[in-house]
Amino acid sequence: MTTPHRRARHRLAPLLTVAVAVTTAVACDDGALDPLSYDDYVADLAAICTTTTDELLALPPAPDQIAVADLATSAAQILDDEATQAERLAVPSGDDVPVDDLAGDHRAFVRNTREQADAWRSVAAADDLAAATELVAQLVGGRNELAREMGVEACARGGL
Repeated sequence: MTTPHRRARHRLAPLLTVAVAVTTAVACDDGALDPLSYDDYVADLAAICTTTTDELLALPPAPDQIAVADLATSAAQILDDEATQAERLAVPSGDDVPVDDLAGDHRAFVRNTREQADAWRSVAAADDLAAATELVAQLVGGRNELAREMGVEACARGGL
């Protein structure tokens, strides 16, 4: 004969199993999206970059329609968003990846994007567009070279 206590335990067992599975999944989730292949990775990163480029190009030109500080702050936020999204991508590895150190290149790509955002923040603080033009141009040039090496042409772009 089953006691009420045993029946309650039997009913709770499946719920506990689900709770443990969900907790484990959440605890193990680092926010990374799992691409199925190198091609998926390239497509995902290209989509992120295309959206960022569209957002950057949609900013009104300074100083005609927007203050330099506002332009720089907006550009920094857009680039921070891009870096965060790119950071979440799981980088594929293996024989089917045609890039020697894609994981290292990916980290450098994210770091460069964050450095561009920081450069734009320094422009916003100084309210001087000319102050960071050279630094941003150098970062964009390095990023463009890196994006092409990674096989993600959509992530290569001109300055703002």
